Amino acid sequence: MLKTNIIPLFKKQFILFVFFFIIIFLELIKFDSDLIEDYYSTFLYKYSSSVFLYIFGKLPFSVGDILYLLTPFILYFNINKEDTRRKNIKNLLCFLMLIYIIFQFQWGLNYHRIPLKNKLLIEHNYSTKSLINITDLFIRNTNNIQEELSKSDTLPVIYSDNNNAIYNASIKAIQTLKKNKVLNENFPLVSLKNSLFSTPLSYMGFSGYINPFTLEAHINKNIPKIQIPTTICHEIAHQMGYSAENEANFIGIIASIESKDNLVNYSGNILALKYLLNELYKVDKVSYNILYLKINKGVIKNIQEARKELDKFNNPLEPYFKNIFDYFLKANNQVDGIKSYNLVVNLLVNYYTSPQ
Repeated sequence: MLKTNIIPLFKKQFILFVFFFIIIFLELIKFDSDLIEDYYSTFLYKYSSSVFLYIFGKLPFSVGDILYLLTPFILYFNINKEDTRRKNIKNLLCFLMLIYIIFQFQWGLNYHRIPLKNKLLIEHNYSTKSLINITDLFIRNTNNIQEELSKSDTLPVIYSDNNNAIYNASIKAIQTLKKNKVLNENFPLVSLKNSLFSTPLSYMGFSGYINPFTLEAHINKNIPKIQIPTTICHEIAHQMGYSAENEANFIGIIASIESKDNLVNYSGNILALKYLLNELYKVDKVSYNILYLKINKGVIKNIQEARKELDKFNNPLEPYFKNIFDYFLKANNQVDGIKSYNLVVNLLVNYYTSPQ
């Protein structure tokens, strides 16, 4: 009797001991971005992710979302009512440590790879003059595409209800970008799904996400259609191993802008312009007011219509969900938290200022 009691206890303690040292190992290698880049992001992750993208990409439903739904039941059955509280705590601790280890090996270590700005030789800062010039450039580009699509500078661009067409064009945009100097890696597989949690996501204020365990990219099907291309490209950038939000934002915008599909192109220009204008408003309101007058009324209507669609889901709990995500980002090497989305301006200004 004593022997049968000791062996399971020993196994549990041994597992905790092994998990503990694996986590210590993971925390130590995070300090070496070169090691992460060379041996994980562009080697191990490149090949391991292709297996999951191939398997789950062929399924018409989201395996990741189903796993999320099953998690409470897994936790419930992981706790045995006949065990002592101490044993149940050990069971729960083992489960949480295992989830953390899988998260890091499966995708999370990408948060600690070499920053994209280093690869593109992008400077840390930019001048207000450069910001003004690039904002003006995007206003002209956005106006031109809007006029071409709507045949008038006062009419908004209309996106059709054919989501398949815009999904396919957006996927093709980022696959084409892989041949650009922005991306050198070859990730031919894509796993893109509509989220089962689209309505909750809308109330939480999120347009999409990647499941770090199945690597499926998810889109909130309730977002304005003008945001679909950049959201798809953003989430696929995460899928390709670019965990940082500013980098995924940058890749998503560049992929959309360089698309041969004008609707995808317009989506990228609109998003970039919004970020640039918001930043310019903070540092130079006079220049902001001057440049804002140059924007076509049709472009402004598109931005206002998208905002109106999103406002339908406004609720007092959204800031709390954003705060939780902010803590998650800060815990994963993004010191600016949710504000890191806005850091895309630095990448955009320097990228378009330097010779292409």
